[in-house]
Amino acid sequence: PGVSKTNLINFIFLTAFSGMEFSLTFLAFDRFEFGPHDNAWMFVFIGMILVLVQGGYVRRKSEALGPKRMTLQGLVLIIPGLVCVGLTQSVTLLYVGLFLMAVGSAQVIPCLTALASSYAPANEQGRILGVFRSLGALARGVGPLVACVLYWRLGSGISYYIGAAAILLPIFIAVKLPKVIDQETASE
Repeated sequence: PGVSKTNLINFIFLTAFSGMEFSLTFLAFDRFEFGPHDNAWMFVFIGMILVLVQGGYVRRKSEALGPKRMTLQGLVLIIPGLVCVGLTQSVTLLYVGLFLMAVGSAQVIPCLTALASSYAPANEQGRILGVFRSLGALARGVGPLVACVLYWRLGSGISYYIGAAAILLPIFIAVKLPKVIDQETASE
């Protein structure tokens, strides 16, 4: 049950998140007339936040907090980030939203992988992680398509609010994840 729920969380999260990530350059151009140079700096900012959070906070705190709690923490941070980006009429608010989204995703992505691995029996890890990664790749293909349809049909703000609302479902599923059993102590 932990594997199936983690796969579902991963799929829903990546569908929503990758869609919003993909349409970000459209929003930046529509609202602020960002060109290639501005977009490059925006993605450098996001990348630096990801590196600092994953290399610092997640690496140091994930064992103490546990992957489930850190995943929940990250998912919760992404929601106001998406709302800020959807609301933004200033570059400052855009970067606040991007910061929250980057910090949240830096926690969610590695911790979901850790959860999938933790729930998998040792003899099934390769197959289970393969399915987990395949669902993630499928979500990264579906997400941009869905987000672009929402963006161009409903508008930039509403599409980001829908993305934020979609993140609520993985939160509700993650709350109900079973406790992770340490494979080493379970086999002793």
